Amino acid sequence: MFISHSTSSDLQTARLRDVIADGLRERNYEVLLDVRVQQPGQPWQLKLAKFLGECDAALVLVNQAALDSSWVRRETNILHWRKTLHPSMVLVTVLVGEVNAGQLRGSSLGYLAADDVARVGRCSPEEATRIVGLFPQILQLVDDVVSAWLTNIGIQLREIRDPEVFARIARRLGVPPEEHDELIPGFAPVLLASQMLDTHDIEKLANAVFEAWMGGLDSDRAQKLATMVLPVWVDRDAARRIVQETDGSTRRVVILNVDSPLIGEQYLARAFCVDVTSYYIAKAAAGPAGEDDPETSLLYQCERAVKWAIGLEQDQDLDHPEEPRDSGRFFLVLDAKKCELGIVHRVVVQLHERIPWMHVLVIPGRGVNVRESWPGNPDEVLVLDPPFEAGHETLVQGVVRRVSDRLRPSDRGAW
Repeated sequence: MFISHSTSSDLQTARLRDVIADGLRERNYEVLLDVRVQQPGQPWQLKLAKFLGECDAALVLVNQAALDSSWVRRETNILHWRKTLHPSMVLVTVLVGEVNAGQLRGSSLGYLAADDVARVGRCSPEEATRIVGLFPQILQLVDDVVSAWLTNIGIQLREIRDPEVFARIARRLGVPPEEHDELIPGFAPVLLASQMLDTHDIEKLANAVFEAWMGGLDSDRAQKLATMVLPVWVDRDAARRIVQETDGSTRRVVILNVDSPLIGEQYLARAFCVDVTSYYIAKAAAGPAGEDDPETSLLYQCERAVKWAIGLEQDQDLDHPEEPRDSGRFFLVLDAKKCELGIVHRVVVQLHERIPWMHVLVIPGRGVNVRESWPGNPDEVLVLDPPFEAGHETLVQGVVRRVSDRLRPSDRGAW
């Protein structure tokens, strides 16, 4: 059990927190509270980071201080994402004192409002008992993808031997200097992995990867690290909708209003926490304008890409292939910038008649009014409009290309 809170100046909420923690321990929960592990000379922040990736349940106490706390935002960001991908995880948010649901929705913690939210009017033992009762006897979760994501990033960083390299990476990520003392060998990878998942600036992430590479990480591990952390720039909530809508439903067709298929691949990587066992993709693109039969051409390109991805030979029929049970979701990433959406719709319908379990991510280009141009049932598709400007796509593509080029083994040490 992880309890996220900001109570250093709120004694009433602190007392409520302690009573709830004691009640949970009586029910055989292992409860981690930062105030009980903050011992001089001990890397308590690293223990918190590790617990965030491993806990089976979490409680968030939202008083006024928590609404403004960057630490609470960092903790709940990871916790809520784990809850999204694994609904069996128990996550309860409790509004304390005068904080109301409207304040929660309008704050940087607004994503918590979509899950289980309770309220306590008075910080009394009776209220604490009621909150404890919200947590059932739970089963330990199998390692989930967020926990594995943190672990895998740490595995790459663990190959770094020089503590000064950890400090340089921390500076690139914006970790305050006063926290650098915690960056000791054996623990630094955990803290830096957690910090990377809370860094949404792709240039900072790329520079952190470069620091790791120049600090001794071999090119292969540096490439893996880049693959794991660069997609963190993508908005978490938008990516989450690709996995599951807020009402629990999923859409077989997602239209992402961007120009570059690379951005679509980054969204998918973020949605599935770069877990290649959770999803796999095929890529196809519409041909140049002016083709005699653009619909037949697009269907052909899609069929070729799909056959290759699911293991069929090109001369085999694509007729209701069996869905692989343990390979994750299958996405066709379709670059449709050179094609009318009406044609895309007809091709997708034909493909879904033969492969109903396939998901499609359509990249139409930013200049297309998708909601007016899509001829199918609007309830069948999910349209995502990223809030960034078109120039940000260019930045992301440039950073990804520079990282890829720089980390080629033959380029090591060349600047």
